[in-house]
Amino acid sequence: MTPEDEAFLTEVHRNLDKQAIGPESPFFVHLEELPGNVLGLDPVPMLATRVRRATPGSMFFLTGLRGSGKSSQLRRFKQHLERNGFPVLLVDAEDYLNLRRPIGVTDMLFFLVGAISDQAVGYDLIRKSDAPESYGWSRLRDWLAKFRLETAEVAIKLPPVEGKLGLRAELRDNPSFVAQLRGFLDGRVAELVAQAHSIVEEMADQMRERWNRGEWKDLVVIVDSLDHNRAIEATTFLEVRRALVNLFDLDRAKLALPRCRTVFTLPSLVNAAETGVVRRVTNVKVADEHGGPNRAGIDALVEVLRKRIPGGELRRIFPDDDSVSDLAVMSGGNLRMLLQLAMEVITQAESLPVDRATVDSAIGEVRNSLLPLSDDERARLRRVAADHRLPLDNPECWEPVAELLDRRLVLGYRNGD
Repeated sequence: MTPEDEAFLTEVHRNLDKQAIGPESPFFVHLEELPGNVLGLDPVPMLATRVRRATPGSMFFLTGLRGSGKSSQLRRFKQHLERNGFPVLLVDAEDYLNLRRPIGVTDMLFFLVGAISDQAVGYDLIRKSDAPESYGWSRLRDWLAKFRLETAEVAIKLPPVEGKLGLRAELRDNPSFVAQLRGFLDGRVAELVAQAHSIVEEMADQMRERWNRGEWKDLVVIVDSLDHNRAIEATTFLEVRRALVNLFDLDRAKLALPRCRTVFTLPSLVNAAETGVVRRVTNVKVADEHGGPNRAGIDALVEVLRKRIPGGELRRIFPDDDSVSDLAVMSGGNLRMLLQLAMEVITQAESLPVDRATVDSAIGEVRNSLLPLSDDERARLRRVAADHRLPLDNPECWEPVAELLDRRLVLGYRNGD
């Protein structure tokens, strides 16, 4: 390996990193604009239209399979709305909540208020100098402290306003604190809702006063990563799923933020169709309903790889065009799997371009990472292969099916009908 080739592969390695990118990134590919309708209906303009026409307090949902590019689509959605004059905040639930446990309305409201205030300052929609008075975490903490002073039986220990032990960190990293918070506010949820809505309204007023980009059209809040909500050993899949369903079914009105339109990502096995507009993101279609290759989808994924290679020099790495196409096919149309396959190729590379044996070895290594499979998993996969449907006969099937989806052993495409 020459020093030049080593420097080249180091840059490729960085470019293949699994980071969510938006339309402003040089790596972004507008898959929905490529020939062949490789993603089916484009969810972004349809969702944006519904959001634009909706009244404040409305909720919308985006769902899809892991690795299908939901986070990138949300960034594209954000850009689309901003071009139409909307102020938009994009918040990541993973930065604020423990997504390995069931989520309740109390922690969700704390998260929304705190995250909106954080992002409003970050996007310069609220002046940093105003933050001590309007900062969501401070307001929530002061509200809790009021009860602490007025109520003798208070058992919750409030953390400092900021720093490593602030409310934000406690909410994400301390399950005991979250349990105390829920217990303390049990019976006071209506007061919490009123307080949270009041804080959001005040922040929206401050943002409106500071807004200098045309007519104020009310805030849009995009909540990413709720689809990462999944069980740990101490909980069950059904517990986590039911908590999320209840959150957007039974407690929907409590989360309807005043003067905001809110868009949430949800796991593919949480159906929110009855509670709001749902749009789905699928894998890139690399196969037809009979298992034959779909050339348009394969070409789209080749373009995704080309964008990640400095100068688009695919042939500097791969021995021929067929090798690149094979990676696209073997990815199943899953963007994350595609990047993982390419990463394995450059990891095994001893010289450039690699030979066909290295490409095959990389494919084998990634394939082996999906193993082992239990007998039950093999049986479910045989059913999927036979009838092309998820085997969801009863609620007990949901957890193992979610595992198949999370491990990218089952993929989904839009085939028209």
